[in-house]
Amino acid sequence: MFDNFSVRARQVVFVARFKAGERGATAIDVDDFIDALILEDQGMVESIFSKMYEGQGIALNKCPSHVSFFSADIARDLISNVEKSLPRSQPVSLTTDIPLSASMETAFNSAKSFQTRFRYQQVEPLHLLAAILKEASSQGVKLLQGSGITQEKVVLALSADHT
Repeated sequence: MFDNFSVRARQVVFVARFKAGERGATAIDVDDFIDALILEDQGMVESIFSKMYEGQGIALNKCPSHVSFFSADIARDLISNVEKSLPRSQPVSLTTDIPLSASMETAFNSAKSFQTRFRYQQVEPLHLLAAILKEASSQGVKLLQGSGITQEKVVLALSADHT
């Protein structure tokens, strides 16, 4: 499923899985991905991975650099508000599989269409964000839209980034 995902997009998937497990979710949902997308965008993936593999002696690769889509202020507010809105339960072990929600499976398919439309080699994090803004109506999407993050702005960034 993730063969066509860039390194950065795969990192988003892993962080979303980690965050979903941390809060005890039974499925990885849109808001887990929004949280993970913002964390990856802000260069915070390495700290999450360090937390995931703490004490296991695993060497972590450096995350690819990129220009952030979210401003630091908007990212900080969104992360705080998205994480507050997510229900919490008993954490799920990293070794336990957590499936994608139906809305995330739909968003993954939509992300592939954005990849094709903009002629990228692989699915990138902004493709996932555009797809989530197109497909989902979660609390996280409402928070994104309330912060001025729309699918149109993501599409403009994809167009400008790949011309």
